[in-house]
Amino acid sequence: MLSTQTFPPVTIPRATASHCFQVGDHRIVLDCETDAFYDRCYEYQFQNVEGGVLLNSHETGEIHPISDSFYVIDDKEQHPGWIVSVDIQVWPKTELSMDASPWQSENELTMNTIRSFNRPAVKREDCTDYTAPVDPSEVDIVKVQERCWSFCEFGDFSVNNAFMTELSEQTVLFIVFNTASFWQRKTYPPEGLKDHLKPLFIDYLSRIQIIPTEGVPESELPPLGFYPSKREEKEIDSEGNTVVEDTSSTSSSEWGW
Repeated sequence: MLSTQTFPPVTIPRATASHCFQVGDHRIVLDCETDAFYDRCYEYQFQNVEGGVLLNSHETGEIHPISDSFYVIDDKEQHPGWIVSVDIQVWPKTELSMDASPWQSENELTMNTIRSFNRPAVKREDCTDYTAPVDPSEVDIVKVQERCWSFCEFGDFSVNNAFMTELSEQTVLFIVFNTASFWQRKTYPPEGLKDHLKPLFIDYLSRIQIIPTEGVPESELPPLGFYPSKREEKEIDSEGNTVVEDTSSTSSSEWGW
């Protein structure tokens, strides 16, 4: 088992793509890898209904706009398992046993985080190795670019590191990092690993753009969609499909390109 003295340095690699989607009155831009798994639906609208909030008119529950994974170290040969997976989730508050109303304090963020992991739908009393925060001391509050996020561990053997923030009075945004491959299976994380990885997670959060759209012209907002890096624009379009270049009109270019 790794000790706090042998954890390798961790960093987020240079992004090879970006993903932009909209939830209600907020547009969200994420850095990601070109082979990330993403939903081709880029606009989501939650609606108030009696007793809760629904996604659009016929679907309820959370949305998963994108999932990604990447190495967090340079020395892949010595530490081949250091791959983190990231799952982006948007939930109606009412689906997480929360009231659909604005939060006024960090304490509300803390208590609603605990409530979301201990609602009847996810309680795992029969699984002795399943963890979830039950006390405020098990939830940290971090501020990234003036936005407050809660931070806690959950899952079988605490493999998941979850950050949650209020997106609107109706919805919340979850960023869940899975680090199960960082240590021996069916054991709890080595002491100190959470603190070692925390700057990595905060770095990831700092790269997220959450942009209010109300009253802002479309021309001033980042475009919706999945976009590979500029160095791949000639080969892959904004939908992630290969582009066949028509060279018939350029083959005789005086520049020889």
